[in-house]
Amino acid sequence: MRCLIIDDDIPTIEALVEIIDWHRYGIAKVVTAYNMQHAIKLYEEAVPDLIICDIEMPRGSGIDMIKWVRDERGYEGGFIFFTCHQSFEFAATAISYHADNYLVKPLDKNKLEEALEKSIDKLKQKREMGEYSKLGQSWLKNKDVIENSFWKDVLSSSIPSRADIIQGEIVKRELTINAERAYTLLLISIPSSGIEMNWQPSLLLTALSNICSEIMFDRVNHHRVISYQVDHDFYTAIVVEEGQVEHLKQKSELIIMHCKQYFKCTATCYIGEPLSIAKLAQTKQALEGMDASNIIFRGIVHYQNDPFNYAETGSYMLDVEQFSLLFIQREKLQIINKLRKELEALSEQNRLDSLTLHSIKEDFMQVVYSYLTRNHIQAHRLFVSETAQQLSHHAERSIFDFIKWAHMLTEQTIISVNAAQQSEGVVDKAKRFIQENYMKDLTREDVAASVFLTSDYFSKVFKNETGLTIREYLNEWRINQAKQLLVESSKSISVIAMETGFDSMSYFSTVFKKLTGETPNNYRARHK
Repeated sequence: MRCLIIDDDIPTIEALVEIIDWHRYGIAKVVTAYNMQHAIKLYEEAVPDLIICDIEMPRGSGIDMIKWVRDERGYEGGFIFFTCHQSFEFAATAISYHADNYLVKPLDKNKLEEALEKSIDKLKQKREMGEYSKLGQSWLKNKDVIENSFWKDVLSSSIPSRADIIQGEIVKRELTINAERAYTLLLISIPSSGIEMNWQPSLLLTALSNICSEIMFDRVNHHRVISYQVDHDFYTAIVVEEGQVEHLKQKSELIIMHCKQYFKCTATCYIGEPLSIAKLAQTKQALEGMDASNIIFRGIVHYQNDPFNYAETGSYMLDVEQFSLLFIQREKLQIINKLRKELEALSEQNRLDSLTLHSIKEDFMQVVYSYLTRNHIQAHRLFVSETAQQLSHHAERSIFDFIKWAHMLTEQTIISVNAAQQSEGVVDKAKRFIQENYMKDLTREDVAASVFLTSDYFSKVFKNETGLTIREYLNEWRINQAKQLLVESSKSISVIAMETGFDSMSYFSTVFKKLTGETPNNYRARHK
């Protein structure tokens, strides 16, 4: 297709040509004009499929242009206006000459892309309907295409969900569809994680459509079978008319079996309630919502109003402390295996619903972020790639997707910590050793040994770089941890003293008052 952009503002034209992915909309050629005379010349050379035009221009306005192409040339292509001023008169004129859209500058890229998509879709439909009207008797051979387009428009809400408008479309397209009957929607879902072979998306959708058509209607390429893709997941929607729903569950099970046998993928079927055509789009959204929340009940048939049979055994909490320890020990394999075993156990107990999986994801992220924080690594810089974002987005769809995301997260985290620590100096390594072992009975010999230096030599190096002795740094770190426990926990002061590495209550109190200027009791009371 060909697009003509008309504007006397050259920077605006250049920006439009650059920011829009024209090939995405099937536009192979974009030509530009800076006034109406130039635009007319380009139009005469090759009629564009779409015109995007400014309204306020010297030597002929955008209104003049649309009048010329519509009245004098009988142009039926797409036409989008943009202008600096919101004017009812301009908008009314644009509507009267069948402009597709009316955008106000400065142009919003998202709004422009939305306008482009609607204009191109409208143009395709207009041409498609025009072709059918020219075919005469051969129209009957293409009836399936027209009816398939009708059901696509119904399910995508391109046709508004009003009985009168739907009936009007049936008449306009000359279809023999009874709008007063009830229809049942069958939705087949195949998540990308359930596909064992490497399929081209378009090929899988075609194959899925054909096998569903054969099983449901004993023929291929049936007009009431619509296959489509959402993100990386594949769906087929089948509209079943009242009177054809007998054995629907058995046929759905047959579709699941054939998908496993021939396509090496796991399909799940959802059967909606019998409803009018006007409510089918809403049913499709509801069934897609069921599929999104279905974690463990895959490869079977579900009815719309039947809830998933989860066991009611209370909420589940991830063992954050155990996973934190595994991260400190950098046991990548153990982390993933433990996570997989816990998810599979929950699945076997019918306890792994979408809320539980979401809470496990949040807990696991908390472990990762806490570990990164302790190692002074910024998480937002670590997981910004498109692959990481996609894995995170799909993590809550299935156990497979969750483990795939967790493996990426674990791998990236530990690699980053290893890289950061390899660049550490001996004092930084010693600080980290103290921070990880402060609750133990540490001596300066222990700290020096952690960096393979003698205690006398390293004590001088540490004091020169930090201004503190090893004991002073150790006590400062311990008191900082104690302050946090005093505020956030209800543990006794003696227990807190022990947990932060002090061997006596009196020594803890002495050091605490020296570093904070008050007793542990006063500090707790003041911050509580």
